[in-house]
Amino acid sequence: MGAWKGHRGRRGDDPPPEADVFEAVPEGPDTVVLDRGRAAAATAPAHPDDYAVLVPFRPRRRSPSGSVEGHEALDRHEAAELERRYRERAGRSPSAANSLALMLLERGEQDEAAELLRRAAEAGHRGAATNLGVLMHRQGRDDAASLWWHRAAEAGSRIAAFSLGALLLDQADAARAGAGASMDAYHDLSGQGVYWLRNAAESGHVRAALTLGEFFELTGRAGAERWYRRAAEAGHPEAAYRLGRMGQERDDERAASTWFLRAASCGHVRAAVRLAISLERAGDTAEAIGWYRLAAEEGDAEGARALGFLLQDAGDVEGAVRWWQVAAEAGDGTAANALGAWFAAGGRSSEAARWYERAAAAGECNGAFNLGLLHAEHEDAPGAERWFRMAAYAGHGDAANALAGLLLERGDDEEARIWFARAAEAGSVDGSYNLGILHARGGLDDAAETCWRRAAEAGHADAALQMGLLLERRGDAEGAARAYETAARADRPTAAFRLGAMLADAGAAEQAERWYAVAADAGHVMATLRCGVLCARRGEDKSAARRFKVAAEAGSVAGAWNLALLHLRHEDPDGAEPWLTVAARGGHGRAALRLVVLALRRGDLADAEHWCGPAVAHGPADVAAKAQRLLDAFRAESLAS
Repeated sequence: MGAWKGHRGRRGDDPPPEADVFEAVPEGPDTVVLDRGRAAAATAPAHPDDYAVLVPFRPRRRSPSGSVEGHEALDRHEAAELERRYRERAGRSPSAANSLALMLLERGEQDEAAELLRRAAEAGHRGAATNLGVLMHRQGRDDAASLWWHRAAEAGSRIAAFSLGALLLDQADAARAGAGASMDAYHDLSGQGVYWLRNAAESGHVRAALTLGEFFELTGRAGAERWYRRAAEAGHPEAAYRLGRMGQERDDERAASTWFLRAASCGHVRAAVRLAISLERAGDTAEAIGWYRLAAEEGDAEGARALGFLLQDAGDVEGAVRWWQVAAEAGDGTAANALGAWFAAGGRSSEAARWYERAAAAGECNGAFNLGLLHAEHEDAPGAERWFRMAAYAGHGDAANALAGLLLERGDDEEARIWFARAAEAGSVDGSYNLGILHARGGLDDAAETCWRRAAEAGHADAALQMGLLLERRGDAEGAARAYETAARADRPTAAFRLGAMLADAGAAEQAERWYAVAADAGHVMATLRCGVLCARRGEDKSAARRFKVAAEAGSVAGAWNLALLHLRHEDPDGAEPWLTVAARGGHGRAALRLVVLALRRGDLADAEHWCGPAVAHGPADVAAKAQRLLDAFRAESLAS
């Protein structure tokens, strides 16, 4: 079936979107707001806190000189005293009303807080208008939120402009997705949203610039990179990450690495992984390990998995296994499969099966395939078939090929043909080769050629050999020679022998002998014999004897005969007789007749008569006739005596 496939999967599709990046953008001492961007997907439902979120009121102690000493919460007495003073001033000070409202919101007293914020907002306090919009939005009252954010935005609040713009973009998406969607409504709302986001971004609101970039990228409009750049240069790691991805998409690895480095240096985990991948591709594995480790230590499964493979390559198997386990327990199927392969290589089948099952459950079809191999190794054909089927249905070409092999073994040729075809379609060169074999058995040479050609072009040496045999039968000597050479260079001795034979027939003796030698050195008996013959013809008897002996010891009757002839050429009958005996016992008539002659020379008539029989039975006509006359003479002499 083949060895386990430890599929690394270090590369692949873009990673899934991570959680939004939070960013504190305080607008001033009276507006305590934390804003978070829109969801990455335009179609995702809005969360009540997607735009701006009120932060609990945290007054700071001041020293007698007036400097801030810290952020410790006030004790109950101090808080009560502060609230009393705010209440005294709330009727005449919008700022005090806003601060009192935030204190009340911290205690959950929304009704009174809302009234205080309303009064402050109507008195022109833009921070209160912004916070009132936040409160309305959290209560699901988006129309009221929009009204108050609009008022604050017009008064110059960039936070309100950002929140209003983000809300309008979500409303535009909802209008487009709704029943009876109106594109006019969509364009109107999105246009207003872009206006307010641009207003906020140009006033320095970093998250607004990022949101504009997201919107332009999602809608395919020009300008995404410009807004991402503005946010990134203001220090937003997510924007730098997006710029890095855009650099990769246009194959500008230098720019991509620069932006990934900036984002990763700010703690952006996905950027750290992307940067590590770029460094690994460039051959800087030491630096790549550092960034993978940073991501892994932050809980990123891909970083942990990739770190494991680099540590394995560096010889730190224990470290590799530790990080694979971290990634696997976080749900990474490729890491689980690697763990299974490690346990399988150590002969710990039960642990290997457990991790392979986790890999398969995580959607890693290599895990199911390797489970099939594990069951096959333990001669559990039903179990192997079940897991091969699971992986094959998921599109795993090698699993489809293995499944087809099981089906073929039990005589189900039709279903085997189907799965070999699916394996070939999935890119399995073994599947293409095997499908070609089935076609050839059925006499479908054209279909077989198509399969073998596809496999041969993908580097399958046996397919190239089969192509050569097929083309040679068709008389396409040039095509056959190319196919044979491809297979021969991939250590297929039969192909080297066939190529040598074709070159010999074409009169290219020197080239032919070179390929015969390649095949002979790889153990091809017929090629070894032909090399010996060519050496003997040139008088290189030592080389010829070496080749003939190798062939004879591999069971070649002709090799034994030729080796005996060399001994006889050098008048060494004693050295020739053992090899003549091997050849004669293998059915070589001429060798048997030579044994008759040797026996007569030493006066051993019984032995001579014994070898006459094989010479008659196996020799060509002239040899059989001579042996028969000798045998008749032996018998006549025996009767006369």
